[in-house]
Amino acid sequence: MEEFAKTMFMAIPSVCYELENLPAFLREWRKYKLTIPTYGAIFISQDNSHVLIVQRYSGNWSFPRGKMESGENPEECAVREVFEEVGLDISNLIKSDEYNESKKEEKYSTLGIINVA
Repeated sequence: MEEFAKTMFMAIPSVCYELENLPAFLREWRKYKLTIPTYGAIFISQDNSHVLIVQRYSGNWSFPRGKMESGENPEECAVREVFEEVGLDISNLIKSDEYNESKKEEKYSTLGIINVA
């Protein structure tokens, strides 16, 4: 991320003077990023033998999920993010009382649990 940000700062004349402040800028950005909750879904096969995971740009694997946008409620975010990441419409499958909520390093993530055939 630092190399990408450095390249972008160098390429944009209006911010290239801020290059020396890049480490502080990235620290603040990471801190801000942790404040945005994420929503998505855990897909579990009926016999509990399979789950659906996706590979992130970072190379890590996780359940399909993403950050909530302004004006969205948690269910809308989960539906949008799952559709964007795997092309599945879960609007009729998501149940507000079946979910897993976690907190890691001040970041909140809520995932609806969906049993699929």
